Amino acid sequence: MARPLVCVLDDDVAMRRALCQALSVLDADVRGFAGLAPLLQERESLERAACIVLKASLRGPDGQPVQDSLSTIAHRAFRIFVSGPCEVADAVRAMRGGALDFLVAPIEVGVLRLRVAEALTRAADAEARRRRLQRIGDALAALTPRERAVLDRVVAGASNAEIAAGLGISSKTVEQHRARVMDKMRAGSLAELVAWVTEWRLLSGG
Repeated sequence: MARPLVCVLDDDVAMRRALCQALSVLDADVRGFAGLAPLLQERESLERAACIVLKASLRGPDGQPVQDSLSTIAHRAFRIFVSGPCEVADAVRAMRGGALDFLVAPIEVGVLRLRVAEALTRAADAEARRRRLQRIGDALAALTPRERAVLDRVVAGASNAEIAAGLGISSKTVEQHRARVMDKMRAGSLAELVAWVTEWRLLSGG
């Protein structure tokens, strides 16, 4: 599995290099960019980025704050802003825009590393959850209509007898459908199956 990527956006060459050097000790690839435009040219980096450390005053090609663009084009990446002395409103804007943190100079290297490491952990958890939901969704799509009907009633807490009566089939047939559902979903237990389907419904709107 590829190492996570941290992108550093700062138009000050010295600061960009310093930030990249400070983060090079983490278990991640670190790449520096002079601004949003160079990052946009590296679509692979943009899509792969787990964390973006950026200068708060940076503007995008359209003159708007970079954070406005990143909120839509890099929505999976956690954002950490670095800044010189700034107005409180700038920090509030960044945090309301979904930033993980807003660090004001002088920036402590230890704090920066800690926050980026936290972002990488959260990004890994989010990616694992996304993959799990994708797998659950694919498995659900592979169920037959009758298997899905049985599954829905199982998740609702209905017994085999109740499911059989509701669908007009025998309890033995319900058991067969349940077994096939468990197999297709690759669930180790009924509790695990119910937890997966419940999570999928809550987070995917399914």
